[in-house]
Amino acid sequence: MGQVKLVAFDLDGTLFNDKKEVTPETFATLEQAANMGVEIVPATGRFWNAIPESIKAMKFVNYALTLNGAAIFDVKAGRTIYECAIPIHRAETLCRVFDDLGVIYDLVAEGSGYMRRDLYDRLADVMIGEWQVKVVRDMRLPVDDVYETLRGKNGVQKMQIYTLDKTLRENLLKSLPHVFPKLLFTSSVPNNIEINDPKANKGDGLKFLAEYLSIPIESTLAFGDGLNDMSMIQSAGVGAAMSNGIPELKEIADYIAPSNNENGVAEGVKRFCFAQ
Repeated sequence: MGQVKLVAFDLDGTLFNDKKEVTPETFATLEQAANMGVEIVPATGRFWNAIPESIKAMKFVNYALTLNGAAIFDVKAGRTIYECAIPIHRAETLCRVFDDLGVIYDLVAEGSGYMRRDLYDRLADVMIGEWQVKVVRDMRLPVDDVYETLRGKNGVQKMQIYTLDKTLRENLLKSLPHVFPKLLFTSSVPNNIEINDPKANKGDGLKFLAEYLSIPIESTLAFGDGLNDMSMIQSAGVGAAMSNGIPELKEIADYIAPSNNENGVAEGVKRFCFAQ
């Protein structure tokens, strides 16, 4: 690999510790890297408006890879520079399948989150904790008719299923790709399934942004812990899996970083950015 010029990182389970905090040490390390000319890039399944204030407070962040790579946001310009969406007709078909399954789901279209009102009211039944209930409720608009909401939209950047039923989740992760081969199904936390267009993945998003910034992909470093980080870990010059990450990710990683509760991102940045 060449000298690291871009560091990308997932949020939950990666940058954030289990208290959903960015530690002062991690913040200072990222700021130091940015002062050295390294692009610091959050890479998340969330859309920009749903990114926590602790990330928005990082004035050294110029770009954010959002919605699992479905959109890349230029923070300083306040605009999206790349977007990849699920066609409306396909999103409607997915909604009908989810309605028949009786699962709780939501969708993001044109930068806003939506959820059927009756499902919105039942969110607490399928969430890991109050923090997750708050995050989803704050960033989703309850609507009476999802299909009416979709009319007039250009596309859907992301859809998401929530369930605490581990068996159901695993079965859906296996079966849905066969029913919808033109879509990508991943997961970032133990109670969700995330659906994007296949071109909307963190790996392709990282490649686009690196090329956009004239940075060789070999000069990128990426951190993750979940299924939706796999393409990014594979694409980066150095793919770093957190020690608390899923086994499949650690198997393909170039480097295993300390856990999210041990400033793993900071330790990896020090190793690959400061020791060159």
